[in-house]
Amino acid sequence: MIHITYSGQEERLAERIRDDLAQSVPLTGPVLIVLVSRASLADRHVQAEVEKARANGIHIVPILTEAIELPARLMDWRPLNFSGGYDRERLLERLAQATMKPDALRRANRRALTVIGGIALLVFAVALVTINRGLIAFPVAEYNEEATFQAEWVNGLIRETLEQVQPRTTEDALNFPATHAAAPTRLYLYIRETATALPKAGGS
Repeated sequence: MIHITYSGQEERLAERIRDDLAQSVPLTGPVLIVLVSRASLADRHVQAEVEKARANGIHIVPILTEAIELPARLMDWRPLNFSGGYDRERLLERLAQATMKPDALRRANRRALTVIGGIALLVFAVALVTINRGLIAFPVAEYNEEATFQAEWVNGLIRETLEQVQPRTTEDALNFPATHAAAPTRLYLYIRETATALPKAGGS
């Protein structure tokens, strides 16, 4: 059974909804439709019906008839916003979902997931085929250009500093480990990769 609760100000909309439900495919319940407005939020009868439905685990479909914020006690259900105008099709679709049995709902969800998965697999397969046939290629030239730009940018930032610490004599090379250890953190790896200390005298 589908019941509608509302204040006197929403009576015309409530009657229209009743007429639409009577003309549509029969929908099972139980479902409580709440026409949410400033007047209905202040109506004790409406609020009592909402609390009763919540206590009995009845599905609630809130319908906003004015541009107001949904009260916290109705936040568990997605509202239909009809403040800009009534939409019969959206209402019937929501009621069909609300009254659908769990098994049927699970089957519908599985069908939807199957369709989405099939589309994703098809797109993936098409992408593989086009790549293998050379119809789509990775922009190697652009990657190389970007890598060159980054290398030149880094080189420009640290070249001057590296030239000051790179070993030029045997003595510089022997002292290089200490120079390397004392280098700024941002240059540590660059110095290690661009110079090698000579073995110490008498070392293996």
